[in-house]
Amino acid sequence: MKLPLIIPSLCHLCGLTIDSTMSHQLWCQHCQDQMTFQVKRCRCCGLQTETQTVTCGQCLKSPPPWQRMYCLADYRYPLSTLIQQIKRQKRYWLLPPLARMLRGLIPHPAPMMVTVPMNWHQYLLRGFNLSEVIAHEIAKSTPQTQLMSDIFHKHSRTPRQKTLDKAARLRNVRHAFSLHQHPKAHHIAIIDDVVTTGATVRHLSELLREVGVEKIDIYCLCRTPNDSIKSPKPQVAHNTRK
Repeated sequence: MKLPLIIPSLCHLCGLTIDSTMSHQLWCQHCQDQMTFQVKRCRCCGLQTETQTVTCGQCLKSPPPWQRMYCLADYRYPLSTLIQQIKRQKRYWLLPPLARMLRGLIPHPAPMMVTVPMNWHQYLLRGFNLSEVIAHEIAKSTPQTQLMSDIFHKHSRTPRQKTLDKAARLRNVRHAFSLHQHPKAHHIAIIDDVVTTGATVRHLSELLREVGVEKIDIYCLCRTPNDSIKSPKPQVAHNTRK
């Protein structure tokens, strides 16, 4: 009798064989260790600091409209590679384990979670909203938390954030989002996949503050370091004179 052929699962990141002891067969233990390696961060803005601190100097000088930010790691390999696979190759099944890892970092979840919306045409192209998938997975293990995915409305015809520098991102989001309905909670968590300059979550937090929300947390998979934020390349003016 022929024995069935067992094909080992390979890591989506490094391509090595995944140990059978892993709770999932998506990436290996080595790559997961890199994702979960914790560094010293400001608990307010999520950026790396030399010593563990609740509030860094920049947040003391200019406090953001939220209180706490929770993230797995910086937007660098291996998480940056996974998120690009999820977005560009529509591998949404890679999200749930990441969301569960993020949930493990949050000792006291907010009683309400809201998500960052997408334009309807972007949603149709991708087929899912990353922040909604993350929020639904967190909500599974947090039954006392209410998930509201329609608090905000995103307007069409605004430039994509990744094409803009930090100052332009702040101006852009002023026209990109509005409050669709008033939440009935004083403590809310905003769910996003990656926080880059913080322009989007800042504006959404300000909208919540305007209607009386007292405490706001940010839950995200990655925080982009300041030294990794690139300005868009300037357009070269071509000489049209003959």
